[in-house]
Amino acid sequence: MLRVQKSKNQTFLGGALILILANLLVKVIGAVFKIPLTNLVGEEAMGLFHVAYNLYNAMFVLSTAGLPVAVSKMVSEANALGRRREIRRIVAIAFTLFAALGAVCALILLLGARPLAGAIGNADATFAVMAIAPSIFFVAVSSTIRGYYQGLSNMVPTAISQVIEALMKLVVGYGLAYYMLKAGWDMKYVVAGAISGVTIGTVLSALYLSIKARRSLSRLKRKIGREEKCHSPRALTRRLIRIAVPVTIGSSVLSLTNLIDMGVVMNRLQGAAGLDQTRATELYGAYSSMGITLFNLPQTLITAVSISCIPAISAAFARRDRLRANRTIESAMRITMLMALPCAAGFISLAGPILNLLYASRPEGVAIATPILRTLGLAVAFVAMVSLTNAILQAVGRPQLPVFSMAVGGVVKLVCNFILVGMPSVNIYGAPISTTLCYGSIMLINLFMLSQVLRTLPSFRSTVVRPALAAGCMGVFTYFTYPLWSGILGDRLGTVLTICLAAVLYGVLLLLFRAIRREDVLMLPRGEAIARLLRLK
Repeated sequence: MLRVQKSKNQTFLGGALILILANLLVKVIGAVFKIPLTNLVGEEAMGLFHVAYNLYNAMFVLSTAGLPVAVSKMVSEANALGRRREIRRIVAIAFTLFAALGAVCALILLLGARPLAGAIGNADATFAVMAIAPSIFFVAVSSTIRGYYQGLSNMVPTAISQVIEALMKLVVGYGLAYYMLKAGWDMKYVVAGAISGVTIGTVLSALYLSIKARRSLSRLKRKIGREEKCHSPRALTRRLIRIAVPVTIGSSVLSLTNLIDMGVVMNRLQGAAGLDQTRATELYGAYSSMGITLFNLPQTLITAVSISCIPAISAAFARRDRLRANRTIESAMRITMLMALPCAAGFISLAGPILNLLYASRPEGVAIATPILRTLGLAVAFVAMVSLTNAILQAVGRPQLPVFSMAVGGVVKLVCNFILVGMPSVNIYGAPISTTLCYGSIMLINLFMLSQVLRTLPSFRSTVVRPALAAGCMGVFTYFTYPLWSGILGDRLGTVLTICLAAVLYGVLLLLFRAIRREDVLMLPRGEAIARLLRLK
């Protein structure tokens, strides 16, 4: 698998493109799962689903957040220096450490399901928490192997494993939920059946990755030379932990904040805002299953850029090639904004039509979620830049710095939610405002720290202003033309046509404003041909 060294120019964006396409497919599968599931069981049941999923996510972050980053960074550096023996040793150490940690975290979540769900303010989610708990162990196993392949700039196994997880979530999760609901099971068991698809998906994903990695590492072993340098297991373990722990802490701060935040939202809605548990769960369900689900869609695509840039930047720094590292960072920022800003403009200008297109059978939920999604649209670019700057800081050997910014953002989110959600006139609509302020704070701190570490930042005009001009013009177009098309074709067809026309317009505007650089396109597969087609200079 070390043949990836032959094509350094395509390492970063080529790998990112593979993950972006895979994540698009995963999100389509996820939408086919979540949207019909929401239409099937309703906002209140989806509130239970997201209570369980957020508890799982907090434990998942604690056990695996820093693992792929640490393994990817160390493997990419060892690969750049030709140390194959060290690559095998890194994977073996990481697998042992984090499989054990994943097992412990899975057991804690399984045994603590009832008290944890009760502390959130929704004990009915207990069975759903128990159903998803085992997946933490299997995700820890998968994360080790994904980090190994990402370190070699081979994103294909990660992409395939993500698709396997998504397909099982759809087939098993929705299938069980549909069967149990028709059979008359209580809703708390139906939700547990729906979320068990996640667990089955992680089991099969871990099995696929384990078989593939075993073969790859066996081939790698045969290529190891007798004189190859390799750090001791103790030194590698210490370095792995030094990288993984700050990343885990940084991610855990925000994940724990989101978990506490969920409890704050639920309890403030039922307390200061004066709503009963049913209404509070319904509002939270619309916020989480409609607003947050769409808000997270662009992030999964942008995360692909972040994942792909870590090994590219780490390898450049290992070879002391600052010029290549800086070029990769600038390209990553530009590509991130090119993807994030049109999504933000689309959510702001078409929040209601998009939600109505997807959740036509839940008009009450759509009415609740429309202003939520419009507000979250402002946060899309902030979250994108946070994800990328975290990855860059980790790649340049400063994984401890995002811990501070994430902690500040977490405090901002908790304080704002406590104040805003508790206001009866604001209630659930305080949550997206708090999210926007949270990620805006983190982004500004990260950019400041990155400027101190790199002593410079990429051109603001190239990475932000030009993509923002194109996205802004596109947003104005969608806002004013949607009423025309919906009047002629109806709401749903009008929405689809408006989105398609907006996408074409955005592509034209990017070329008109010269927001796409030739060097970015050259890092794609068949980049020369694409650059000639677009007449990029």
